[in-house]
Amino acid sequence: MNTIFFSLLAIFSLFIFMNLGKIKASKKQTDRDNRINRFGSKRGTVNQKQNRSKIIEGEAEEINDEAEK
Repeated sequence: MNTIFFSLLAIFSLFIFMNLGKIKASKKQTDRDNRINRFGSKRGTVNQKQNRSKIIEGEAEEINDEAEK
């Protein structure tokens, strides 16, 4: 009796899981500029590619903590 009950429960759970898996995020959620890059992919939207190309040129200088004392 327990086997039948848990088998039916497992089948029902899988059915619910598969049907809920078809629900997707809206375009507003997926096509935003500040999206987290979970998988490390190199591709992105046009806005993301433009934001990455902003490089600030300058010179590095060493900070000496002893000079401030």
